[in-house]
Amino acid sequence: MKNYLCLDGKKIELTDKQLKEIKDSFVKKRRLGDVPVGGIVGIGSCEWSYEFIVLDHNDGETRLLMKELYKEDVKFGPDNNYKNSDVKKICDEFAKELGDLVGSDNIISHKVDLTALDGLRTYDACYAKCSLMTFDMARSYVDILDRYKLDQYWWLCTPWSTPEHGYSSTVCIVSPSGYIDYRHFNCGNFGVRPFFILKSDIFVS
Repeated sequence: MKNYLCLDGKKIELTDKQLKEIKDSFVKKRRLGDVPVGGIVGIGSCEWSYEFIVLDHNDGETRLLMKELYKEDVKFGPDNNYKNSDVKKICDEFAKELGDLVGSDNIISHKVDLTALDGLRTYDACYAKCSLMTFDMARSYVDILDRYKLDQYWWLCTPWSTPEHGYSSTVCIVSPSGYIDYRHFNCGNFGVRPFFILKSDIFVS
């Protein structure tokens, strides 16, 4: 199917890329840092975009969480250490996709604290451009998250405990009601909801 634009009575043929650029120009843009905390922003094209919840602004950086699940029905991984997990691979995959949308230089790498719920620091931490939320993050942003009734189960990256206390298999999850519970790492009924940080001066819809 060919695309045409009528200008001054003349019919001009457009490529799909040109048509997309014209459509994108009509989407209202705003700086990410101007969006109020708790607001929703869109990132992507007219044909396909993602929605994200603005969690916080701080020193030129904005923390965001995907409103819908990026992947559903995902097993956590081979154990409850996020560094080895399948969900980390999915977050890394999304980070590359996000980089194509906003520019990889606009994504701020952040520390992912893997302290277990009981305080054990066996798994230490790692750095990523995109990750799952930790237990502490989910708790600190609960007032914002509860506004949106996120009605699917989703993984956190926080282990319930580690082998030192006899737990090497369970990981924190968030239930549809917002209650934080735990499940076995091999359970495949939970989704991936990416968290990341962007520079606040980029434009979003």
